[in-house]
Amino acid sequence: MQSFRGICFSLVFALLPLIMEAKTCCNESHTHSLFEPTCDLCGCSTSAGSFGFGSLKNSNFVGLRYIYQNYESKDGIFENSPISKEQFNTYQIWGRVPITEEIYVSSIMPYQDLYRTFEDRVEHINGIGDMNVIGWYQFTFYKKQEAGEINFSMDKVPSGHRIQIGIGAKLPTGEFEEALTDRVNPGFQLGTGSLDGIFSLNHGYSGSKIGVNTTTTYYLKTANKNDYRFGNQFSFASNVYYSFPKTTHIIMPFLGVSGDFYNAIEQFGETLPDTSGESYSGAIGSEVVFNRFTVGANYTFPLKQSLFGDNVKAKNKVSIYLNLTL
Repeated sequence: MQSFRGICFSLVFALLPLIMEAKTCCNESHTHSLFEPTCDLCGCSTSAGSFGFGSLKNSNFVGLRYIYQNYESKDGIFENSPISKEQFNTYQIWGRVPITEEIYVSSIMPYQDLYRTFEDRVEHINGIGDMNVIGWYQFTFYKKQEAGEINFSMDKVPSGHRIQIGIGAKLPTGEFEEALTDRVNPGFQLGTGSLDGIFSLNHGYSGSKIGVNTTTTYYLKTANKNDYRFGNQFSFASNVYYSFPKTTHIIMPFLGVSGDFYNAIEQFGETLPDTSGESYSGAIGSEVVFNRFTVGANYTFPLKQSLFGDNVKAKNKVSIYLNLTL
C-alpha cells in the first residue's frame, strides 16, 4: 500500500510541471471534454465520484484511477477540542462506452480504504464503495455555411461547441454503518446506503489550441434503510485547458474552479444541525496522451469552505489515472 501511494505521488509531481509548456494542437479533429463535478465529503466522496466522470480527451475508454482525499474534523468549539484526521484512499475502475454516435454510458466502480486518526486510536474501514452509472446524450453544433461558399466535401464542419446531457444513478453497493454517523464527519463511510439520482449538463468548446468546459450537476439523494438521508446537492465546475504536441505524445494541461452547495442531512424526518454547507475549490493538472494510452493527474485545493458548522475542513486532494482508449 505505501509503495503504491509513493508511485501515485511521484506521478503527480512529474506531470504537474508540464503545464509550463505551450504549443499548438497536433490534431484539430479531436475534441475534448472534462466532466469535473466535484462533490461534498458527505455524499460523493463515499461514492468516489468527486473527481469527475471522464478525462480531458473526449474518447471512449476504460481505465484505472486513484484518488487521495484528506479532512480534519474538530469535535467542539474550544481550542483544545479533540481533532481527528481522515484519509480517504479510493481505487476505481472507470470508463465510457459508446452506444451510438450521440449516446454513450459512463460508469465508476470504486474500492474504498479509509482511515480516521484520533489522539488515542485509529479507525480503519475498507471495501466496495458506491458505484454510479450515467447515460449521456451529446448535441454537436456545426458551422453555418457562408453565402456563396461552396463545400465540395459536403461534410458538416464542427463549430467546436457541444452540449451533453447526463442522467444516471448512484447505486447502494457500498456498506453504510449508522454507528459512524455519530462522529463530526459522517462522510466517513464506504457508501451512503441509498439509491440517488444524478442529473448533469455539460457545455464544451474546443478550439485549435484552447478549450473550455463547464459542467453543472444535481444529486437527488434518498433515505437509506436506516432512514438516514444525505442532503441534495448542486455542483458546478469550469475548466480551461491547452493542447500541444510533442513527437510521440500530446500534452494537455488545465486549470479549473468548482463549487458545491448541499442541503442538510435528515434522519427520521428531522433535520440534523450543522450538516449543510458549501465549498469552493481550485484545480490544476495535466494529461499526457501516448497513442491509445492516457496518463493524467489532478491536484485540487480548497479556496473557501463552510462544512458541518466549520467543524470539518477539506484539505488538498490528488487524483491520477491511466486510461486505454477503445
